[in-house]
Amino acid sequence: MNEHSSVASDKKNRSKRLWARTLLAGAAAGILLVQASVTMMTGTARAEQADISVRHNYPGPTHSSPVVKPVWTAQVDNYKNHEMQYGPVPQAAAADGRVFAFSGGKLAAWDASSGKRMWTYGKDLVPMVTYGKGTVYGFTVDHKLYAVNAKTGKQKWVSKESTWIDTRVRTEAIIPAEDTIYVIKGSMTFAFDATSGKLRWKANEPMADDNGTEYLAEVDGVVLRTFMVQGALTSVQLDAFDKKTGKKLWGHFGQGEGIKVENGIVYSVHYRYMQDEEDKPEHSVVINAFNLKTGDKKGERVYSWKLEGEPPYSYSWGQILLEGDDLYVEQDDKIAVYDFGSYKEGSKPVRTFTKPNDDKLQLLGIAQQRLMYRDFETGELTGVKTVNGQKIDLRAEGMPVQIDIYGKALFRGQQNGILHGMDLMSGQSLFQVRTGASEYAPTLKTDGIIIIQTPGKLTAVKLPKALR
Repeated sequence: MNEHSSVASDKKNRSKRLWARTLLAGAAAGILLVQASVTMMTGTARAEQADISVRHNYPGPTHSSPVVKPVWTAQVDNYKNHEMQYGPVPQAAAADGRVFAFSGGKLAAWDASSGKRMWTYGKDLVPMVTYGKGTVYGFTVDHKLYAVNAKTGKQKWVSKESTWIDTRVRTEAIIPAEDTIYVIKGSMTFAFDATSGKLRWKANEPMADDNGTEYLAEVDGVVLRTFMVQGALTSVQLDAFDKKTGKKLWGHFGQGEGIKVENGIVYSVHYRYMQDEEDKPEHSVVINAFNLKTGDKKGERVYSWKLEGEPPYSYSWGQILLEGDDLYVEQDDKIAVYDFGSYKEGSKPVRTFTKPNDDKLQLLGIAQQRLMYRDFETGELTGVKTVNGQKIDLRAEGMPVQIDIYGKALFRGQQNGILHGMDLMSGQSLFQVRTGASEYAPTLKTDGIIIIQTPGKLTAVKLPKALR
């Protein structure tokens, strides 16, 4: 190879290498350009992402029941506007085919079937109403008790004495009895003549410091009430008053309401200090028997059981309910049923069944042979058959706000704007109403009609035959 050929060859090779480097550089630039383009496109098109995203479905079953329309609705005073001042007192009532509520500060009555307004009464009334034997009771603006004929709206009487007390009222109720209308204002009790409205007497439990409960029972000339009394220890107290004069006959600290009054004897659960029971497995419930007139103790009934395991032992008994002669006692993880009518010392339960395994459940009462438990966190109800302990699921697809049971019918107002009418026996929804509301007051019922209470509105729905 000559020099010229060698030089030419070197030039050619350098040219190829230069071309290759140029091609690679261009390619690299192109790749960078494409990557930058993709980055820019992603940055401008991508939606903002949440730092944390969690989905939760409410655990209740979805019911495919038919949606029913109201037969009528009515605008009323919003009960929420008054609850801060008066608390959750009844601001509406329904009975004998009539519905009673407040509109513009007046008491008004509607026909439950048609929604026709029948009458109005008063002005600037306290938004609280109670029905009893054809009469509607409430308070004037200065807290004087009034009585109105439920059919005509005509005033029967207004008491001369005010029930106002200058203290924070924790409990307030109007309780019609046979010939007396009782008014509870905290630890005060007022007794009015049902015919004339005359104040017969008023009585106070000074040790309660205005902490009275809604429990009031009138039996054989004696009025029983319970109070929360504070001292070195705090507990419930059972008092007895003479029906005619209001004189306090007796009182027993640590005693609950009368679960039964029979043959001049009142039976009351003894709520004692339980710290001593932490060291021993033997636990018991004591029900004392007192003479109704004198308060003298006539005996006691002790229901005992033994816990398993080692100390310290937990406080093992909860609610106690009496249904007929069946005494239900929550004992640790089970429910024991005793025959209250044939008590003998050392009595054993006639049957037991497993208690729902949830510390958040509170026993409310008995409906249709079912123990009704409420979850105090979610508001859900769970039914437990008293015959065999079988659980009944009463949930639905929305969180409950208000639940009311009438016989075999359960009405469940939910936060999602739906109210279910359910069969308590099966737990199935038979109908639903689109209320559009997230809050409810108690559902009322009269003559096959339910009245749904939502803020500022009454909604009337005709019940199917299965739930009447």
